[in-house]
Amino acid sequence: MTGVSARTKVTPIWHASHMAKDTSNFEVESPDNNRPAVMAAGEGAGAANPERGADIAPHDGRGLLQRPGAVYLDAILREAPRVLGLMDREEYSPTRGCIDRTHWAWKFTDFPGARFQEGLCVLSFLYATDVGAGSYYHNPRLLNWIASGFDFWSAVQRPRGDFDEAYPYERSLAATAFTAFYVSEAYHFLRGRLPADTAERFRESLARAGDWLIANDERHGFLSNHLAAAAGALCHAHGVCGDARYAERCRYFLQKILDHQSHEGWYEEYGGADPGYQTHGSFYLARCLQMAPDERLADSLERSFAFLAHFVHADGSLGGEYASRNTQTYYPAAFEIMAQRSGRSSWIAETMRPSVESLAAAGLGSVDAYNYFSLLNNNVFAYVACAERTGPAAPPIAPPSEPGITNFPAAGIVKIRRPTYEAFVGLSKGGVLKAFDRQSRRLMCDDCGYLGRMKSGGVISSQWFDDTRKVDVDYGRVTVSGRFYEIKKPTMKPWPFIGFRLFTLTIGRMQAVGYWLKRLLVRVLVYRRRALDFSFKRSITFTDDGFELRDELRSPLAHKIDKIERVDSFATIHMGSSRYFVPHQLVAGPDALPVYRSVDLAGLGSGVVLERKVLAIASRGPTERA
Repeated sequence: MTGVSARTKVTPIWHASHMAKDTSNFEVESPDNNRPAVMAAGEGAGAANPERGADIAPHDGRGLLQRPGAVYLDAILREAPRVLGLMDREEYSPTRGCIDRTHWAWKFTDFPGARFQEGLCVLSFLYATDVGAGSYYHNPRLLNWIASGFDFWSAVQRPRGDFDEAYPYERSLAATAFTAFYVSEAYHFLRGRLPADTAERFRESLARAGDWLIANDERHGFLSNHLAAAAGALCHAHGVCGDARYAERCRYFLQKILDHQSHEGWYEEYGGADPGYQTHGSFYLARCLQMAPDERLADSLERSFAFLAHFVHADGSLGGEYASRNTQTYYPAAFEIMAQRSGRSSWIAETMRPSVESLAAAGLGSVDAYNYFSLLNNNVFAYVACAERTGPAAPPIAPPSEPGITNFPAAGIVKIRRPTYEAFVGLSKGGVLKAFDRQSRRLMCDDCGYLGRMKSGGVISSQWFDDTRKVDVDYGRVTVSGRFYEIKKPTMKPWPFIGFRLFTLTIGRMQAVGYWLKRLLVRVLVYRRRALDFSFKRSITFTDDGFELRDELRSPLAHKIDKIERVDSFATIHMGSSRYFVPHQLVAGPDALPVYRSVDLAGLGSGVVLERKVLAIASRGPTERA
C-alpha cells in the first residue's frame, strides 16, 4: 500500500489448503529484505499506485478539505502533539522511547504496557508523509525519537517473543499481535531510514514475535479481531524476515476466522456478533487482502460489510448494547480501503465519515488510552486509502430502507424498519431495544432492560447474552423471554492485587499456569453468571407511528430484592472497549432521556406487567417533540 518497490512481487498468502506444508503459493521477491513486501492496493484491492515515489502519499495539502480523507488527516494532525507528549523523549532516560506515560512519567504502574508502542505507527506516518502541515515531515529529531521507540519495543519483549498488556508474564497474544503489526507498519512507512542497529533489533524482535505466534494461540476465547491482527503481523514477519513458516501460520489464523464466520456475515467475538469490534477486525483482514490478495478473503469481507451496514444508525452511531459485546466504536479504515471494490464498503465509508468528525460514534474523542492508538492508527490507514485512491469509489449499496424486517437469528438481533423509524432488538440480550427516528435522525428510544439490587447487595439484571432464549419474531411483534441473572462487576483491591502480582511474578511465570490464570480471569469477568428464579417476558408491538413495550415480570424472590428499575443504557459484562460516551446519550427526545421506572415488588410473586408506548417524533404532540 505504501511505498512499494516496482520490483516487489507478492502472491496470495491465504488458501484453503493452509495446512499443507508446501508454501510455494507465497513467494516474495524483494530487492531489499529489510523492507516488508506489501502489495499496493491497486494490485487487486484497488486503492494504490504500485509505482510510488520515495515518499508516502506526498502532496502539498492544497484541496485537502475537498478530499474524502480530510476528516482523517485533521484528526491525525490534531492528535500528533498528544502522541509525542506521551513518549519519553529524554536522552539517557532508562525508559527513553516508552509511550506508556502512566508508567514512565506518573510512575503509577510497575511495568510498561507494550501496546502503547503502537503509537510508533502514526509517528512514522507523520515523518514519512508530506501533508503540508506542521514540521513532522523528514524531521531528524522526530526520527530519532521514533528510533528510540523501536528500541524500547524490542527491550520490553519477553525472551520467547511475547509481550505484556494487562500484567507481567501475561503471554498476551493480543499485545504480541497488535504491536508486531503496528510496529511493522511503522517500519514500512520509514522505508530504510531507521539507524542500522535499530533496524536490525527490530527484525530480530519481529522474528521472535513471529516464532511465538507460531507456537501459541488465543486460548481463553474466540476473538476474531485478535486473530486477524495476528495474521497481519505474521504477514509482515514473512515479508521482512522471509521465513515461509510465518506465511503458513498467517493462513492458519485467517482460516480460523473464516471457519468461525457466521453465514449471516459476522465474525465471532466471544461467541457472538458485535458490530463495533467487527469494524476493527475487518481492518486487519483488509490489510491482509492488500498485502496478499485472495478472492475468498475478499468475499468474506463483502459478507462482513453486508452485515455491518445494517447497524449504521440514523444518527451516525453504530452498534451498542443489543450486540454481544456492547461496543459502539467505529474504525473507518477497512471501509475506505475497500471502497473502490465494494459498494457496501463504499456506502459505510461515505455514511460514517461525518461521524468521525462529529464523534456521533465512539471515536478518538471518547476512547481511553487502551484503544487510543489502534483507533488513531486506523485513521492513518483510512487517510492513506483515500489519498492513494486512483479512481472513484464504487457506487454505494445501502441496506434496504423500505419497511420490512431483517432477522439475524444466529446473532440474536432483529432490525425492524417502519416508515418513520428503525428499531434494533437484541434478542440474545433479553430484548434490549434501540430505536431511531428516520426523519429527525435522532434516538427515540433506548431501553436496555431491567437492573436491580438484592438486599444482600448483589446486582441482578434481565440483560445477559444468552442465545438459547425463547423468541418469536415477525414484522408486527417481537417477543423474548428468559430469566434474570446475578451479575458481578469486580474491581481490584489492594490486598488481592498484591496477591495477584506475587502470583504472576512467581509460579504464574510457568506457561501452563499462566494460561490457566488467563482462562480463569476471563471466566470470572466475562462468562460467570448465576440464573435466578426470576422470569420475564418482553413483547414489542410495532406500528407505523411507534411501538408498544409490554413486560411481564414474575419471581418468588421479592422479599430478597431491594429494588428493580427499568434503565435506558447499561451493560452487564466486563468489556473494556464498551460503554464509551456517544452524543445520543445526552441529546435525545423525551422518550430517550434516562428512564428509571421502579417495579412494584409487592406484586412480583403473582406477576407484574409494565407497559409503555413510544411514538415516532413526527407522531408526537408539540410538547413531546423537544
